[in-house]
Parts: sequence; structure tokens; C-alpha cells
Amino acid sequence: MRRFLPAKTFLKDIEKEARNLLHQIRQGDAAALTRWYSLDLEAGTFQPRIADVQYLVAREYGFGSWQKLKTTVAREFRDAPGSIGQGLSDGLRLVGS
Repeated sequence: MRRFLPAKTFLKDIEKEARNLLHQIRQGDAAALTRWYSLDLEAGTFQPRIADVQYLVAREYGFGSWQKLKTTVAREFRDAPGSIGQGLSDGLRLVGS
């Protein structure tokens, strides 16, 4: 199932989504299991790990990996007007960074 990232997406929200999905899979939630099996036909033969579910979430959003999803979300946050990252790109520096 292809999904689109909301306009204001924070990495912590996507990480929470992955943790919640993992919990739902382990609890046997039918909708979560359907998502899990859509990734891999052998998904039911092993206990899912957080990395497996992160990969599933990334694939649903159209990314090839969790790292690519994280990088994209971080870049969008960094470049958002008024964000700390935008200030850094405008030449401001944070102490200790």
C-alpha cells in the first residue's frame, strides 16, 4: 500500500509509527499482520524485529530503506522555514554542534 508523507512530518512520529506497528504485529492485530505479510510472504516464519517493521514503513512511503526515509524527513525538517536547520543553513551556528 503506497502512502504519502504528511507535509509536516517529524522523525519521532514515524519512529513511533514503526514501534506501534511492531507491537500490533506481535499482538496479532489483523490489519497489522496484513501489512506485514504484504512485505514478505515468509514474514510469518520469523519474529519481526524493529528493523523489519521500519523497512516495511519505509517501503509503504515509497523509500527503498529506513535510512533513506530518515534522511528525507531530516532534510525536509532542516530546510523548513523557521526551523533550527534553516537557521543553520542561513549561517547561524549552534554552540556544541
